[in-house]
Amino acid sequence: MRGRLAAPAVLAGAAVFALAACSSSASSPSTAPPSPSMTAEASAPAGDASSGPVEADAAAEHVHNLALVGTDLYLGTHEGLFKQPAGAPMSRVSAEPFDVMGLTRSGDSWFASGHPGEAMGGPADLGLITSADDGVTWSPVSLSGDVDFHRLSASGDTIMGVSAHDGAFMRSTDAGSTWTTLSAVPPFDLAVSPQDPLVVVGTTPDGPTLSRDGGETFTAIEGAPLIALVSCDGTDLYGIDPSGQVLVSSDEGRTWASRGTVAAEPVAATAQGGALAILAGGTVYYSTDGGQSFTPRITGLAGH
Repeated sequence: MRGRLAAPAVLAGAAVFALAACSSSASSPSTAPPSPSMTAEASAPAGDASSGPVEADAAAEHVHNLALVGTDLYLGTHEGLFKQPAGAPMSRVSAEPFDVMGLTRSGDSWFASGHPGEAMGGPADLGLITSADDGVTWSPVSLSGDVDFHRLSASGDTIMGVSAHDGAFMRSTDAGSTWTTLSAVPPFDLAVSPQDPLVVVGTTPDGPTLSRDGGETFTAIEGAPLIALVSCDGTDLYGIDPSGQVLVSSDEGRTWASRGTVAAEPVAATAQGGALAILAGGTVYYSTDGGQSFTPRITGLAGH
């Protein structure tokens, strides 16, 4: 999701990258000419073209996060975790309508942060909670009452997050049981490589940065385009600039190829298995061809 900068801010928008094997290189990046692509308003169908978009569930206020598991789309909202199978209506899956401010998945487990629903009780900040039953029930892991993560990213047992209260940049290597506060400047958004949890990409007002030591230190990816949100899809790192242009890099950000665009300012984005979902202008746009083309999947949503 997810925690978003104000609309006109430097990093307003979303970005998704591709970490192609996260190999090392010292050459500087460049942006390749755009490949043939289409905007979301005029694209050939790339998602579930047979049924068209569905209307948002009226209870889904303020979408903070998106996540894909196969063709199922999950939405972290102010009123709980929602699920929308391709072509089907969306519905809440979490038993409690808690405020899902941070959301990530590792293996078969969900991890989240935010604020409790009215019936949940407890402190105002959930810390880190987890679900092993597809987001229906949740149990505390750590930091209850202390931390409200608005950014979370996981790879195996490594979880990294940015706290909304004090901007603390934190890492756990034991699935959230214990945490280390890192000294690096916290990124606006981050993606931990699913292949190597020591490799982390972060976004800043000056452009993306790369860490090879688990977030201890970051170096600027020189010459890379400005991006906001990041999501590592296997060996690929996809990105969306503030105008809605989707970019993809297969060499750690040294070079970039333009894909399609969405016709509004991006608010949240996720990538998985070559599929992309982007929330922009109250609509989730969906692509199954690596961002070349998009079709509306859910309409009538409110971003955070």
